[in-house]
Amino acid sequence: MRKIVITGATGFIGQHLIQKLYKELESIFAVGRTWRKKSTDFSNNVHLISLDSKKIHCLPDIIEDRDIDTFIHLAWDGVSGNDKKDYRIQLSNCLLACEAVECAKQLGCKRFVFVGSVDEYEFNTLPDQPFINSSHSKIYGVSKLAAETIGKILAKENDIEYVSALLALTYGEGNSTNILPNAIIRNSLANSPMKLIKGEKYFDLIYIQEAIEGICAIAEKGKDKESYYVGHIEIDKFAGTVRKICKVIDSKIDLQFGAYNDIDTPLDYSKIDRRKLLRDTGYECNVPLEEGIRNTKLWIMDIERSLK
Repeated sequence: MRKIVITGATGFIGQHLIQKLYKELESIFAVGRTWRKKSTDFSNNVHLISLDSKKIHCLPDIIEDRDIDTFIHLAWDGVSGNDKKDYRIQLSNCLLACEAVECAKQLGCKRFVFVGSVDEYEFNTLPDQPFINSSHSKIYGVSKLAAETIGKILAKENDIEYVSALLALTYGEGNSTNILPNAIIRNSLANSPMKLIKGEKYFDLIYIQEAIEGICAIAEKGKDKESYYVGHIEIDKFAGTVRKICKVIDSKIDLQFGAYNDIDTPLDYSKIDRRKLLRDTGYECNVPLEEGIRNTKLWIMDIERSLK
């Protein structure tokens, strides 16, 4: 990569991606809704573009350069809470992801990188099979999968390479949602009990550094029209992961496993080729859980101190 476009650049993953790449690349066109940072916070090769994601089709009119090699699409609304099951938001995201491929073609990009989700695996089945009970993330996952599938077709028609990075649950500094590691850390700081599912099914999560390295490896070395799971080769069950996180932060809170039932049809990790990323790109998620959780706890504690 030499010159790239990043949509969703003001988000959790986008900010970390810029921090990794801005010293290495000739130009980064960073597209986001609202920029709090100044261009001087990065360097002169980072061009900050304020643009609502619904106007992504305007990018070719804003960016004059036609010598851009890679387009990384991160922009996606409704990634947490009830918005994940709002079909209007998710279908709008799907449309924008398809428009992004057309923008990439107009900008002269040779490669398109779609950042998807592990939730896509939940619905990757034949249409005439029995309907699987929906989970909270089903509409989100289906929309990601639809965007990726249509995007590959459009990329093929426009003679652009298309690769996908399907991220496991990603935590770390900058993610302020109440995802599992954050919830455990916050409950531990408040010494509050935590109601949980039984946790008997397999589960995976990755630190932000692993997500960024995985995306970059796929952008550089991923095979055209292939999708790659960015997660761990060896995984534990949900309950085991929770206990490991508690051990790292020396938490003694009451873990109330079984307060909620496990999902009837959980994601089947045995059907995911978890070695494909390593096999094709040479990258493997390998940041120790201890490092990621400790860094995240320090960040959360700093945030909470600043709010007092």
